Amino acid sequence: RRPPPTRLWLSALHAPMLLDSVRAALASRSQTLLPSLHAEGTDCYRLFHGATEGEPGCTLERFGDLLLWQTFRDPPDMDPQELLPRLRDLVEDETGVPLRAVHWNARQKRQRSREGVLVPPGAPLLAAEHVGSEIGLKYRIDVPPPGRDPNLYLDFRAARRWLAANSEGRDVLNAFAFTCGAGVAALAGGARHVTNLDFSQSALDVGRENARLNGLPAGAFECVCGDALPALRQLAGLPTNTDRRSRGGRGRGGGRAGNRRASGRGGGGASSLAPRLRQRAFDVVVLDPPTWTKTAAGAVDLVRDYQSLFKPCVLATRPGGTVRAVVAQS
Repeated sequence: RRPPPTRLWLSALHAPMLLDSVRAALASRSQTLLPSLHAEGTDCYRLFHGATEGEPGCTLERFGDLLLWQTFRDPPDMDPQELLPRLRDLVEDETGVPLRAVHWNARQKRQRSREGVLVPPGAPLLAAEHVGSEIGLKYRIDVPPPGRDPNLYLDFRAARRWLAANSEGRDVLNAFAFTCGAGVAALAGGARHVTNLDFSQSALDVGRENARLNGLPAGAFECVCGDALPALRQLAGLPTNTDRRSRGGRGRGGGRAGNRRASGRGGGGASSLAPRLRQRAFDVVVLDPPTWTKTAAGAVDLVRDYQSLFKPCVLATRPGGTVRAVVAQS
C-alpha cells in the first residue's frame, strides 16, 4: 500500500501519528547527534522538526530543563493535558534526559482562543533563574508567553558558533539582537566591544542578564534600544529622512515576523525611534532581521527591499570586515 500523504497546512495533528514520528526522530538523534551536543556543553536543541519529519506545523525543542512543544497551525486531536506528559515521557525514555517542565506554545491566536482547547501552564514551574547552555555559554530561558518566541533562536546556532570562533579583538555590531545571543557569543570569543541593537528593552535586559551569567565585562557589552532602520543609517553616516521604506509596504509576515517584534525580536519595553547615534565602523556586523514588519520609521521588507538594510550594514563595516547576513524563512 502507498504511505498516507503528508497532511495539508490546516489539518489537525493526529496524536498517534505525531508520537510515532517523534519516536523515530528521537531514535535517529540519540545515537550520535545528542551525545555530541552534550559533550560540547549544549542542552538547547530541536528534537523534532515537523516540517521535514512528517508532521508539518509543529516543533519539539529542549531548552535546559524545559521541553517546549510549539504548534503553528491547528491544535492536536488529543487533549493537551494528556498529550504533553506523553511527549515528555517519550523524550525521557528515548534520550535518558530528565526534564522538569513541559509546555505547549500555541503560536496562532485562534489556537489559543478556540473553545475547548486547553493550554496548560509550564508546570512544574522552572527555577527562578532557569538557564540553558549552548557551546558552554549560559542563556536565560523562560517559559515563553503565549504565541511568543523562546529566548534563544536555535536555528542561529551556526552563526553564534562562528562568532565565538572569529571575534577576537574585533568590534561587533549585533543588529536585531533580541536577547543578545550573538553578542554574548562574540564577547565570549574575545571581541573587543559588542553593540547590541534592538527595539525591545525587555529583550535587551535579558541580553544583559545573559552577559552577566557568563561573567562577561559589562563595559564591553553595549545595548542600544531603538528602531534599527534609523539606527543603522546613523551608524553608516547616512541621512535618516530618506528611508525608501517609509511608505510601508505590502507583504505577509513569515518566519521572524512583525507579530513577534517591531524592529527587534521581543515584545514590550520598546522605544519608538532610535536614539541619536554617531557614525561608527565595526569589524563584524550581524544582520538577522524579520522577514517583514512595519515600524514607526518605515517597513522592513526582505523580499522587496533587502538592500535598504544591507547597504548601511556594509557602510558601517571596516575594510576587510565581515557582514553576517541571515534571512529567516518559515
